[in-house]
Amino acid sequence: MSDTVERDLDLAWELLEAQPAHPRVAELAARVLAAQPERSSALMVLAYHRESRGDADEARRLYLRVAAGRDSQFIWAARALRHLESVEHNHDEALRWARTVLGQNHEGWDDWMQLGDAQARSGLHEAGWRQLDEAVELCARTAPDDLPKALAKRAEYLLASCAPPERFAPAAEEAIRANAADSWVAMLLGYAYLAQYRFDDAEQLGLRLLRQDPTDDLVESLVDTARTMQRIVEKARGDDITLADIQGTGVLEMAWQQIRDQKLGIDLASALAALDAVMPAELRATLRPGATADDLAEGEEKVGSMVAEDLLTWHDGQPPGSGAAWGWTEPFRLLSAAEILAMDAGIEADRAAHPDWPEKEIWEQVMTDDAGTYLVAVAFGALVKRRPGQPDEPVADSMADWIWDRVADFGGRDPRPAPLKTEEPTADPLPAPGTPLTGVIVTMCAALGTPEDSAAYAELRELFPGSTVRRSELVPDEPSVDGVYLEVLDGLVTRVGVDVAVCPDADRLISGLDLGGHRGSVDAYVRAHGAVPQNSWVNRANGEATVVYDFAGHRLGLRWADGSIAHIYVTGA
Repeated sequence: MSDTVERDLDLAWELLEAQPAHPRVAELAARVLAAQPERSSALMVLAYHRESRGDADEARRLYLRVAAGRDSQFIWAARALRHLESVEHNHDEALRWARTVLGQNHEGWDDWMQLGDAQARSGLHEAGWRQLDEAVELCARTAPDDLPKALAKRAEYLLASCAPPERFAPAAEEAIRANAADSWVAMLLGYAYLAQYRFDDAEQLGLRLLRQDPTDDLVESLVDTARTMQRIVEKARGDDITLADIQGTGVLEMAWQQIRDQKLGIDLASALAALDAVMPAELRATLRPGATADDLAEGEEKVGSMVAEDLLTWHDGQPPGSGAAWGWTEPFRLLSAAEILAMDAGIEADRAAHPDWPEKEIWEQVMTDDAGTYLVAVAFGALVKRRPGQPDEPVADSMADWIWDRVADFGGRDPRPAPLKTEEPTADPLPAPGTPLTGVIVTMCAALGTPEDSAAYAELRELFPGSTVRRSELVPDEPSVDGVYLEVLDGLVTRVGVDVAVCPDADRLISGLDLGGHRGSVDAYVRAHGAVPQNSWVNRANGEATVVYDFAGHRLGLRWADGSIAHIYVTGA
């Protein structure tokens, strides 16, 4: 029997590597689990398989089940959860698991690289970008053969977190020097050169890429744009046009952003497709069919190509008075092609009567509230609110961002990196000695000794809705999805325990406590907050150390494993 189980497991791993979505993988893993239900390696095979088939929820459940066991597969489950949450755009969760992985293994450069990626995507941009640089330096010191891979990853992650061209270009240049065959990074670098007004560099790089693949339309466009800009700059020397005038339009920065956003799947076309999938019926009913090429042109006049053309091809406006269907703060509706062209003609015919629409600036009006105010795409792609006689008011970084916000409002998935956070979250300042501990642990203590119909118990369950409730000390712990265990005896709560690596709220159990800190600093912290040491011991079988404190009339226990806190619990005194 044992030989059969091992053979099935080995075959499942081999098939997983070759064809991860093959149904036979699940059959083999299920056979192993039927014989050994808690075999964590078989659970990991099944979880990887479920993720490869697009079942993220089931994969997450299985990974968490493995993590709850805290055996040799724990770090692999944590890495898998880090990856899964990143793919699912749950940036804060990805960051939490990235830190959990490093709590187990501080040596691998790739784990530090993944931390930087998670930081940047969760909105800690500068900290994340610095961490990416540090991961490259660590790779150079510890695994120099992997350096080309590390440099390419840094460039990729900078792109994924929407780093500006001046941050991306040097990293991409270094990656290309290490591996000149990476044509995709090179093409993006060419557009970054355009955004930095390095037209000669963009042309030379584009020509090299065209020699490798003469059919690449994006690279051909790169070369054409670089040469066009070279001619414009040359001509501008004799005309009343300066490079500053060109820079003021933001046209090259927008070209870079559009290529980048297409790569990331966060461009306007992707946003409109995502909106189609979650759009309420009330909004859908107000949208006209998409415009044709004839609709978009009137004589020699055409609607703008910055964003208006894409919007109108999607849907040719909405009837007046239908803007409330968007559910936004103000009732703006999409303009039709005919309305935009007619408005443009009116402005052109009498410039003096339209001072809010400057001739030497780029703008595309796309929405109106039917009361004289418009949403307008302007230089650098920004979306602003324009009303007569008033300065433009910023609305969104781009039209795509405004649409993505609506997708999120309607319950759709938002793939964009989190917006910039102005500063890293900081720990609470250390209060004077004797000040009670703060955070979720106070709620845990308040629930001790209370019945299940009490307000304190209800608050605890609201904080940890997926926690496992054990009603007898004779029943062993079962894996908890969110890493929280409640013990209830004779109807009263006797113990609350939290597996730090699994619980999504672990970082707020004790406000200001560094869960990955050293035992000495943590001990000093909890003592300063009124906890008094009561007992401690070490499990010689696995090396885990437990320290118990008297706290607020209860017992507070901290269990340590592999140098970081693994479990926090409170019990009655």
